Amino acid sequence: MLDVDELPEKPHIDTLDSFLSGLVGGLAGLAVGHPFDTVKVRLQSRELASRYKGTWNCFVTTVKQEKFIGLYKGMASPAVAVAGVNALVFGSYTWLIKFQEGRDSSIAKEHNTHLPCLKHVFLAGMGAGVITSLVTCPMELVKVQLQNQTKTTTMKGPIDCMRKLYATGGISNCFKGMIPTMLRELSFGPYFLTYEFICRAFTPDLKKGSVDYELTGPKIILAGGSAGIIAWCSTYFADVVKTRVQTEPERYKGFVDCIIRSYRSEGWRIFFRGLTPTILRAFPSNAATFFAYTWTMKACQTHQLAKKNTMKHDEAVIL
Repeated sequence: MLDVDELPEKPHIDTLDSFLSGLVGGLAGLAVGHPFDTVKVRLQSRELASRYKGTWNCFVTTVKQEKFIGLYKGMASPAVAVAGVNALVFGSYTWLIKFQEGRDSSIAKEHNTHLPCLKHVFLAGMGAGVITSLVTCPMELVKVQLQNQTKTTTMKGPIDCMRKLYATGGISNCFKGMIPTMLRELSFGPYFLTYEFICRAFTPDLKKGSVDYELTGPKIILAGGSAGIIAWCSTYFADVVKTRVQTEPERYKGFVDCIIRSYRSEGWRIFFRGLTPTILRAFPSNAATFFAYTWTMKACQTHQLAKKNTMKHDEAVIL
């Protein structure tokens, strides 16, 4: 970690820096969490779930039949897009925070602090989720289609999968599951809210006028991991419906139809199937995301401060 004590002043938090840091954080989280995601998707699938006795059995069976690389099926799709998606999430979140503060500047004056209020954090997180769902829906559709391939390979990769989806039903077919995807992405509200709450709880002596708090690596990991678990639990049912709609797009008429038919055939427990691997994945994946995001942001801010100090030094020399 960068030594924050060496920074002479607080830098301005730039949306572009947040965008870049989100990109790095997204790749870190994907590398850690994708095997868990593959297990989760297979347990949620109506066709594949019956083959496995549980989370561990699904994991072991996949490795035995398809080698360890089988757990990384469909990773090419999110690997290409997840960096951009996380960059979009963190960039949109930062922009929405600034937008709200600009419209409600009285709150900043009243509390005499540059830290956003938790209400703004929650709303900005949900807003970022809605924006991101426009990208994640087709990306998740391709990923789910590829993850549910077992021994027979009918699609060669993400591009081939998208081409076949488009050929089957046009552009609308590439956005199957848009409503449950958008509902799932609203979890970014609880996500950022939980992270901010825990970070501030770890900084009880936070002074008024502070623009940020500085935490050590373990605290960032705890806050990020906990935020991931809370976020997933808050909208998990929507993820189950999304997976089912995207796995068999021709079977369901839409979001509501999938809920009704799934409940009638398998009961309420279906909406929590795959939750165990999701929680197991959520902590390390989101801890890695926030750790990488924070480290990259500090690196950007250090560069920003160094550049600013150089400019001040040059001005002093001129004077």
